[in-house]
Amino acid sequence: MTQWTVLYRKEMTEMMRNYKMIWIPIVFILLGVMQPVSSYYMPEILDTFGGLPDGTILEMPTPTGTEVLMNVLSNYGMLGVLILVLSAMGVVSAERQSGVAGMVMIRAVPYSSYILSKWAGLLTITLISLFIGYAAAWYYTGLLIETVAFERIFQSVVIYSIWLVFVVTLTLLFSTIMKGNGSVAFVSIFVVFAISTVTSILGKYMKWSPATMTEHTGQVLLSGELDSSFLLAFITTIAIIIFLLILSIQIFKHKELLE
Repeated sequence: MTQWTVLYRKEMTEMMRNYKMIWIPIVFILLGVMQPVSSYYMPEILDTFGGLPDGTILEMPTPTGTEVLMNVLSNYGMLGVLILVLSAMGVVSAERQSGVAGMVMIRAVPYSSYILSKWAGLLTITLISLFIGYAAAWYYTGLLIETVAFERIFQSVVIYSIWLVFVVTLTLLFSTIMKGNGSVAFVSIFVVFAISTVTSILGKYMKWSPATMTEHTGQVLLSGELDSSFLLAFITTIAIIIFLLILSIQIFKHKELLE
């Protein structure tokens, strides 16, 4: 446990040195704040930059607070996922290329401690960024449009965080398998969006899919209730995350032993 703690502290120190602990939360805050601000000021924005004829009167219905927050999560599902993948793509592959991983493993560090410390570091920055960004979005939504019940906000962000945990765990796996950061990012993003697309198209048969966590998040925001299929998706997603972690450890061990 001591070795794991040392490795985890190393991960957090590196994130501070390369400013990931600063710029990733800032990006999530900006993505969260932009949605309520742009929704509130959209008529003025169109009037100023839309090139509309003089005298044109815009009457746009103001979206509800729930709709705004759902759009915030939609932004996180696209740009947020992209940012997390790009920030995590070299978590193992970069250290293997530079020889840092080999130097660490010479100290008889358990393979599981190495991988799990990487995973814990990724989860820390992911969850901090998500919670801070979503809290900022909720604050400005209440300030400019309407207040959404805190219970729904808390439930929705917890459910959505499960999806992001799955994304970073998948990226960790590909970073363990591949050496090139670019290939890790490409494959991770492709697989994530492929899962989302297939789940959307075959929703009737994919109620177990991790991607349904985004749908359950929307249901909680809209009605405050969860669909009966949530438990199945939750258990399956947790099981897949555990499987991916075990697979990452075994693949890393195999590659290190070969080298």
